[in-house]
Amino acid sequence: MPSSVLYSRLHELGPPLRDLVFSPFLSGPLLLAVTHAPDAVRHLVLNLARRVPGLLQHAPPPNFDLSTVATVLRVLFALGIVRRLNRALNNAAANAWRLTASKGWDWPNEIAVVTGGSSGIGMLTVEKLAALGLRVAVLDIQDPPKSMENNARIHFFKCDVTSSESVAAAADAVRRELGHPSILINNAGITSPMAILKMSESYLRKIFGVNSMSHWFTVQQFLPHMIEVNKGHVVTVASIASFVALPTAADYSASKAAALAFHESLTSELKHTYKAPNVLTTVVHPNFVRTPLIEGWADHLERSGVRMLTSEQVAEPIVQQIKSRKAGQLIIPRSATLISGIRGWPTWLQELVRDTLGRSSLKS
Repeated sequence: MPSSVLYSRLHELGPPLRDLVFSPFLSGPLLLAVTHAPDAVRHLVLNLARRVPGLLQHAPPPNFDLSTVATVLRVLFALGIVRRLNRALNNAAANAWRLTASKGWDWPNEIAVVTGGSSGIGMLTVEKLAALGLRVAVLDIQDPPKSMENNARIHFFKCDVTSSESVAAAADAVRRELGHPSILINNAGITSPMAILKMSESYLRKIFGVNSMSHWFTVQQFLPHMIEVNKGHVVTVASIASFVALPTAADYSASKAAALAFHESLTSELKHTYKAPNVLTTVVHPNFVRTPLIEGWADHLERSGVRMLTSEQVAEPIVQQIKSRKAGQLIIPRSATLISGIRGWPTWLQELVRDTLGRSSLKS
């Protein structure tokens, strides 16, 4: 079996099992056993077969060849080493080539700002951050849920994130009542599946205002102090749609691709323009999430074969990333990581993927 096919099949496994299979700490010792003690391995396999009822009749003969097993283990060991090296390089690159976590964080004294924090992913993120001891400012145009009202660590500021004036007023209130935030999570997002020819100008301006332009407005308010003290964390919630555009989703995909470009430029500016490498940046790419954002469309997606994520499955990795005191890129679920490289694929392969996903997304 070619190594590329083996890798593809193994990648379909769940993350815990896949990590175990690809672990060089498992494949390495097994490879040594197979290549340096083949007789002992055969003896072990046969003994195990004898102990399992009904298995002996399917067990290999005493002189069975271990060369195929050794080849598979060599491939797994090599892939395991490459994956670990790749992760280490990704982690270092995202953190200004720093191998350790940034210092100076004290959660009870940190202040976080979360846009769109009154529902969905944002609401759970707010609650988890508050549970860590942070004070959290929610910037949202809709009122917070009842569950937040009695939490002294959560503060609500009514804000239209598409308006620079509204964001500036909310930012002034946050600084006046809480202090300077060290964490900014640009989470607010909207969508409404619609063909390009049916999209109104007013809605187009609204979706880009919420999904993209709001990032400029919030960062312009809260980043200067982070740069001044060379400490902070800006989290940009983008989407898998940043990489793949589908029918009736040009607005959403384009606005989320803009969010990704914003994150990349911000990361570069912090290092080279502002000389503030300890201000961390993280971009998050979740697949479809069952939230109020896509209510009424979720059932259609599931009928098309899409596995919907829960808000919990997205909020938890975001909070864990903040707790790690490291920057990075989160693709959720991890099994969708392969799709992030689609822009580098041959055009014919890109089109095959878009055709397949496009037809599926339009099925009723």
